Amino acid sequence: MGRIWPMLAITTCMLLTACGSGDTIADRQAPASTSTPVAAKTTTKPAPTTTVDAAALPICGDIPGAGAGAHDVLPDCRLTSRDSAGLSFIVRHKASAGGHNRTNIEVTGSDGKSLQNLYVQDTEVPSEPYLADLDVDGRDELIVPISTAIVGNSNYVIFRPKTDKLEFVEAGSVFGIGVDRTASGYIAGEAKNGPADKYIEFQKFVGSKLVFVAEIIRTYDKDGHSTCRVDDEKGVPESEFSDEEVVRRFCGEQLLRPAPVG
Repeated sequence: MGRIWPMLAITTCMLLTACGSGDTIADRQAPASTSTPVAAKTTTKPAPTTTVDAAALPICGDIPGAGAGAHDVLPDCRLTSRDSAGLSFIVRHKASAGGHNRTNIEVTGSDGKSLQNLYVQDTEVPSEPYLADLDVDGRDELIVPISTAIVGNSNYVIFRPKTDKLEFVEAGSVFGIGVDRTASGYIAGEAKNGPADKYIEFQKFVGSKLVFVAEIIRTYDKDGHSTCRVDDEKGVPESEFSDEEVVRRFCGEQLLRPAPVG
């Protein structure tokens, strides 16, 4: 039987406002991500010059009672990266027409000046964005949850900083119960599909994009034992590995949950 994914209302529109030059050569050469699609529209215009007091806001994820309901408008909050850039992120939530929430994330420098705005539409999930170094390169990625399903799966949009720049670009999305990485350098999303099956998709960064690598299915029996095989029903381009290589490389991969910073 093929996979039955939970129906998700996922409609995003990202408007990026950045100061800085265009894509790097690696960005232009990177193939498009084949992960769970997220509709996005990106434009560039001059960055605002206002100064924002990030310290006046509470830290995201540390607000008692926030997000008690699935459609609550979360309180405004802040994140601060602990990498070499030392950026702050001002997170503002707004209720749009029709009950769809919108999240505006303003990226500010260490001097408090605004560098970039990320607008995310239809953030229908009661949890805040967070920062984590997914690829262990010394720079934090911005992870924004945008939708969730009753079995615990969520869809996350990943923004990655460009090499040697302060600008963030939308890298792609991860679908699952969280955003993980592996010791061998892959980004992973483990999704539930009922009590017996778990699907794990592996991606990697190529330039500023997430690119599909492989997906496996782990099926559990009533005694807790499991079997692992290649997911060949997803409808994405073939993996760079053969089925035998996918099983050998990825069925034994340990998933590591990066610790959020902020």
